[in-house]
Order: sequence, then C-alpha cells, then structure tokens
Amino acid sequence: MRSIYFLALYFVMPFVNFNSEAQKDETAFNDFKKIKKELLKIAKKKNVPAFDLLIQKGEEKFELSYYHPKLRAQTVYGIGSATKFLATTLIFKLIEEGELTLNDPVSKYIDFLPNEYIANITIKQLLNHTSGLADYTQNPQWIQQVINGQAPKTFAEKLALINTEQNHTNSFSYSNTNYVFLEAVVSKITNQSFKEAFNRFYKNLGFETIQIGEIPENTIAFFAQDEKKSSNVSEWREHYGFDGGAYATTEEMNLFLHKIFIEKSILQQSSLDTMQTWTSMQPMEIPIGKSGKLAEYGYGIMKLSYKNRTYIGHSGGTLKYQSFLFYDEANTTSISFTTNCSGLYYNNVFFQEMIPTVLDQL
Repeated sequence: MRSIYFLALYFVMPFVNFNSEAQKDETAFNDFKKIKKELLKIAKKKNVPAFDLLIQKGEEKFELSYYHPKLRAQTVYGIGSATKFLATTLIFKLIEEGELTLNDPVSKYIDFLPNEYIANITIKQLLNHTSGLADYTQNPQWIQQVINGQAPKTFAEKLALINTEQNHTNSFSYSNTNYVFLEAVVSKITNQSFKEAFNRFYKNLGFETIQIGEIPENTIAFFAQDEKKSSNVSEWREHYGFDGGAYATTEEMNLFLHKIFIEKSILQQSSLDTMQTWTSMQPMEIPIGKSGKLAEYGYGIMKLSYKNRTYIGHSGGTLKYQSFLFYDEANTTSISFTTNCSGLYYNNVFFQEMIPTVLDQL
C-alpha cells in the first residue's frame, strides 16, 4: 500500500463561489468569508487532502472546493452512512405506496434467516438501530478482507460476519447490518438488486450523481490514524450498499435536502414527521466540537443539537470518506460537506474542527 507524506510547502488552491444574491447580504458574506479563512487554515495545518462544501442559507449560496496541489480535483465523493438517509427516503416512498409497513417483520421478505429472533425483527427496528443486530463492519475479519481486496459483497457474505445472538434489542446500537437487511427487503419488494432500485429511484427524481455503484474515476482517498502519515487507500473496495455506499456531489446532496425539506416534493409531510420519531443514542452520542452532539436517531436520520440550533440529517464515514448532510429548518440552512480522508486523525479533524468552524458562523 503506497503512502504519501504532506511535508513539503503547502499551497492552498481553493475554489470559492458566491452567487449574486449572497453578496447583497453583507452579514452573510462576512460569515462565509470567515468560514473560508478558517477552513483553509485547518486544511493547511492538518494536511487535509481535499474537501467540498456547499452551504445554502435561504436564497444565499456559498461553495468552497479545496484540494492539495499534488492531487487532481474531484467533485464526486463517497458519502458513507449519509446513504442511510437516502435509503430511508426510498423505503418511506415504498411505505407511502403500500408496499410495506414499519411493523412488518423481516421474515415477511427474507427466507434464509438464522433464528427466530432475527426473523421477528421489524422494519422499524432496522431503521432506528434498535434491532440488536451486531455490526458486520466491526468484525476484524471484515477490515482485513477489505485491505486484501476480498470485501464481502452479498447479503449472505455479510450475514456470515455477524454474531446472530440477541443483543441490545429495543435499545439503540448503531449497526450497518440493519441496513444490509433493508437492502434485502427492498430487493424483494422491487424485484431488482438494491443498487438498481436505489439508482433508478434517484435518477427518476432528477439526480444524476447520487448513485450506488463502482467508485467513480479520478477519485482518490486517504486514511490516517495519526498526523504523521496519510496512506493512499484509493484502491480499497468496501462494497457498502444502503449502509454507506452512495456517491454524490455536494450540489446534488444540497438539492436533495431542499427537495425533501423545503419543496416536500419527494415524501409527504406525514412521512417526514414519522421519520423524526426520536430514540436516544446513549451511550453512543457523538460530540461535535465543544458545543454540539448527535444525541437522537429517528428512522434513517439524526438530530444534531449545536448551541441553540437543531439540525436534521445524517453524517457518514467509511474507510475512505466522510460526509455531513444536515438541514436547519428554523433558519432554512442546508449544509453539504464531504472529504476524501478518514481514520482516527482525519475523523477528529473533520467532526471536531471543520464542522464546528462552519456551524459557529451560522
């Protein structure tokens, strides 16, 4: 595995765009200038390879794209577990169409299940992570398989990596396995592979880049557990599905937030209300800087409390990418933020420094 070191003189090569409406509001313009200045400072100091940010505040829009000069520019990023938000949107559309209900057991759609406990798990429990299913990505074999180019692709292969004993049922325990089961359910209902169903759904809504599939060309990703070395992991193939395998541009992620929360052109209001049936994430709350935390989970969405603001959406992280897809209804502000680096070091930079920098100015 090739390693890259960012130790030479750091040249900042950002692209920034303010639309004409944003420039009419001097307060917003100044806030965006502060965001730009602080994010580029962090990128320089912390050796961030690349990131892409789009903020829309009412009619005002701010975009900031950055990449290290040794890297080529890219616009499409993996969004990791933010895919769960998009997947849940598809599932609620199927619910609206009468194809399934939240209280359906998975045994209604999946035949080969290892025991009665799993057979009786409901769609609702899968969506809000209260099923008790162990996370297959926490199995050490999974990580080793990814590194060796042998990551599991199928439902059966991923199922083989989980402990099938009952654990934490009816209490929150975040598990990618839940959404692997949802993939199988959607495939049964639509008579398509989960990838085909997902991609067709978003293509029909007019989204060209939101899709699950092979990694787009000209993308590069890095992994670092500490600040000294960043390893090129572009060739890793994690084979996520609804549990974190979608790719998109920040522009289309932002458009998704506006279609679902402002236009309400994707789901009915009743579905959006149901998705916001909250479960405490304790003891798995995620701090965001010193002033915020992700502390409640609905059906495929998270609630972020930051100072006196509330944001609804989903964050994401794989072994290669991180993402932040959230909307503040009170201030009609959407944030779509992606980066092509991960690992403990970059995770902390993204969630504890870069995201708070953005939120502090909004």
